[in-house]
Amino acid sequence: MNSTPTALESNGSPSNSPPTSSTRLAEIEASRGSETYVTFSDWWRSPWGPGPLISLALPLMMSAGFVSLTLFTDRTLLYWQSESAASAAMGAGTLYWTIGCLPMGLLGYLSTFVSQYRGSGQPHRVGVAYQHATAIAWAIVPFYMLLILIAPWFFSSAGHSPELVTLESNYLRVVLIGGISVLFYSVQSGLLTGQGRTAIVLAVDALATVVNLVLSIILIFGLGPIPAMGVVGAAAGTAVSFWMKLPIMSWIIRRDHRMRETYSIGTTKPWERDMFRRLVVFGTPAGLQMLAEAGCFSVIMLQVGRLGQLPMAATTLALGLNVLAFVPMIGLGIGVGVLVGQHVTEGRIDLARRTVWCALSMSMIYTSFFAFTFGLFPEKMASLYALGTPVERFTVMEPILVPLLQIIAYYCVLDGIQIVFVGAIKGAGDTWFVLLATFLVSGGSVAVGMILQAYLGASLMLWWYVVAGWVTAMAVAFWLRYVQGAWETKRVIEQPVIN
Repeated sequence: MNSTPTALESNGSPSNSPPTSSTRLAEIEASRGSETYVTFSDWWRSPWGPGPLISLALPLMMSAGFVSLTLFTDRTLLYWQSESAASAAMGAGTLYWTIGCLPMGLLGYLSTFVSQYRGSGQPHRVGVAYQHATAIAWAIVPFYMLLILIAPWFFSSAGHSPELVTLESNYLRVVLIGGISVLFYSVQSGLLTGQGRTAIVLAVDALATVVNLVLSIILIFGLGPIPAMGVVGAAAGTAVSFWMKLPIMSWIIRRDHRMRETYSIGTTKPWERDMFRRLVVFGTPAGLQMLAEAGCFSVIMLQVGRLGQLPMAATTLALGLNVLAFVPMIGLGIGVGVLVGQHVTEGRIDLARRTVWCALSMSMIYTSFFAFTFGLFPEKMASLYALGTPVERFTVMEPILVPLLQIIAYYCVLDGIQIVFVGAIKGAGDTWFVLLATFLVSGGSVAVGMILQAYLGASLMLWWYVVAGWVTAMAVAFWLRYVQGAWETKRVIEQPVIN
């Protein structure tokens, strides 16, 4: 006896039926019985080995690493120009990330839909999800246009100096123009990441990074007839590199016959209310989680900004080094989410758990290197900023910067751990818990910081200790949720047809 068909088949679309439930169970049991490996190489490449995770996540980590390299280079170049320029880029860049978290998290969550449709044997549904995610991106564009107009208000209301407000608002406006293209690129990269084709994303991001670095050097300091543009030049280089990625990725997707034949990309599909609902219901918490985290971090940065240019500049430089450890872990978390989403819809919770433990090992190996160098050699790491900086300026900055690097040494390993657990839980579809936990822990951390500031007085170290406690609490919360196991029963897609 057949069950009720899915919405797609009831609308008369071509039948591309996934395997029956009994067939899927038989395949799973057969695969479990045949998991013996003759050589180490066989095990490495098998679902039980780290090979699949590394091949998927490593390009994403490298791609995110290019982003961190760009941020580090831009802030260093601006610091060579002035403390106020570096502070403006930090404040406005943090606000841009806060603004973009919700739409990028929502749109980028398409990768989970793609991985789960592939795992459940419904690749023809990928094109429907892609079309609806693109429509959502278009709907967000007017919101960005409005933010470009009101950019100065954010910084003036925070009590920043008029000079800093001008620099920050100019930087934010230019980057937001580039951010419009990021909306659509998030959908495109989510489509490819969900298929495991992360090397393409890496290649595009690498090219954009090279263009960004070259433009930043030219536009910040000037070259020939091109005047020195400072903060605006750094933002313009970033915006151009953002827009460059969009046509390249569009060309790649259009020329790929698998996109048309397997995933039905490029063919117009009827509007599906349920697909739109699922994208919003599961993607919005993923975006809001990023927004809550970035929003609380922005509040902390605004409090640091009130302490003056020197504490803000020291924080900017410390975070410029921190992104080298933190941002690549975001790529690892995305890779974990893709594989976990695929395995849970295949019925392989055991492989999903194995993927998570492989990711934790990778994370701890990578972040431990930075914990070691920041903790034992903070002066050496801080001296990277001495290059190209007048001695008297760096002499004033170094004693403020070194303790901040030692705090980063404490929490950077924990940060990588929580990113892996968050990736696994979100990849399965447990996005509402991720949102709730992030909101409570992040908001609670900022509240504690405000209370301590009221009683103890404002200080730079106080807010950095708050950040360290915040990361620790996040790692504990998501570890407990992972161990509890509620994520194992979560799904973001509709059930396939059951005969």
